[in-house]
Parts: sequence; structure tokens; C-alpha cells
Amino acid sequence: MSDQQPRENWHVSKTINITHLLTTMAMLLSALWYLAGQDTRISQAELNIRHLQDQRVQDRETSEKKFDELKTDLRLINSKLDRLIENQTYERP
Repeated sequence: MSDQQPRENWHVSKTINITHLLTTMAMLLSALWYLAGQDTRISQAELNIRHLQDQRVQDRETSEKKFDELKTDLRLINSKLDRLIENQTYERP
């Protein structure tokens, strides 16, 4: 008889309480809302990464153009210096 007495104290109801159902639904809805927000943030981050990659490509192209212009200018300066040096050597006999 002592074995049956503790079993009688424990009882699990098979009914579902409406507050538990509403709480579970609210938790599911908030989880879905959170995941939808995560998706939006991930999409925004992807767009920002693409924008930064495009900007890097443009910056690299601009840098290459400026470097080419610098090389051209240095070549012009070098040729002018060579002419000046040649003119000075010819003037001093």
C-alpha cells in the first residue's frame, strides 16, 4: 500500500491550459519575428559588402590611372632634365 500512495499524489492533467497555449504561440511568433529581422540584417550586410567591393575596384582603377599619369609626368621631367644637361654640356666647351 505504501507503493501506491506516492503514485496517487502525482497527477498529470491531460487538459491544455489556454494561457500555456497563448504563451507558446507568443513565443513562436516572437521567434519568427526575430528570425525575419536577422534575414533583413543579413541582406543589408550583403549589400554593404557588395558596395564596398565595388568601391575598392573603382579606387584601384583610379589609383592605377593616377600612377600611370605620374609615370608619364616623371618621364617628361626626365627627358627635360636630359635636354637641359645636354644643353649645358654643349654650352661649356
